[in-house]
Amino acid sequence: MTLSEKKRIYRKIGAVVAAAAILCVMLVIALRPADGGQADGRTTTQPVEGMIEVDGVKYVPKKNIETYLFMGIDNMGKVQKVTDYEGAGRCDVVMLMVRDLTDGTYRTISLDRNLMVEQESLKPDGTSLGTSVAQLSLAHENGDGMEISCQNVVKTVSNFLGGQKIDGYAAVNMGAIGTINNLAGGVTVTIEDDFSKVDKTMKLGETIKLTDEQAVHFVHDRYYVGDETNVQRMKRQEQYKEGLKKNLGEKCSEDNKYPLTIYDALGDYMVTDINSQKFSKLALLVLKDKDAGTVSIDGTESVDDLGFVEVQPDEESLQKAILTLFYKEYK
Repeated sequence: MTLSEKKRIYRKIGAVVAAAAILCVMLVIALRPADGGQADGRTTTQPVEGMIEVDGVKYVPKKNIETYLFMGIDNMGKVQKVTDYEGAGRCDVVMLMVRDLTDGTYRTISLDRNLMVEQESLKPDGTSLGTSVAQLSLAHENGDGMEISCQNVVKTVSNFLGGQKIDGYAAVNMGAIGTINNLAGGVTVTIEDDFSKVDKTMKLGETIKLTDEQAVHFVHDRYYVGDETNVQRMKRQEQYKEGLKKNLGEKCSEDNKYPLTIYDALGDYMVTDINSQKFSKLALLVLKDKDAGTVSIDGTESVDDLGFVEVQPDEESLQKAILTLFYKEYK
């Protein structure tokens, strides 16, 4: 059974459960006495909107959250609108940040580019050709390389995570890595993969401050590096992200206008629906927020008949991630 078939079955089951829940609520209301809701000394409990139950535990949606999607596009040039199926670029990095404004925390989750997810196939003008299950990275390649492509990734990720709302997005071409590294004053990392075939100065086991060129190899390269897997590259990207956050955080703390410098520097390489003022405000707020950790989704990796890697998400792991990011236990 394919993932899309499973989802259709889940939706049907969900509809039956929802209908049953509505009938139960109607019965409770009909049988409730007029004295304020007590019968035989017991107090009735009103249902909470959006409540779900998993393994006997009730959860309700977090109310005061903001969700942002960040994409790294496998294109070394500046962003440009495309009119055919070539040049839009695939999203090699897909990271979601969820801010909880109630307790001043945020969590992040990086989604493997090879995750098999249901998505729309689009013409460059945005015309839908239907849906299919394919690698997440292809969601950006469908479209115009600009807003249409980004919105397709947003829709795909939102649906994958149970229909969660995404408040904003930013897609940055990989060609901006050197610029970002330069803005951060160079990011210090420990080399844990063999880069000898792409850059002999990046020696295994050494801790170095990356030059702008080395940063491109460290964040972007996969072929001829280590075991050449995307999983290992994601680990490097996570390490780089931590160093980048530290360096840029220090610069933004020293100059609260520095986020605008970053925004302007990325202009030619970025497509976003977050304006400069919002970007600046968000950057400064995240510096004050507490990092509540990262979330991950397990999956089973395989290779298809054409040699492409596919990752089938583990349903229990996916559900746990959704609960951690978007729900809280009902007490």
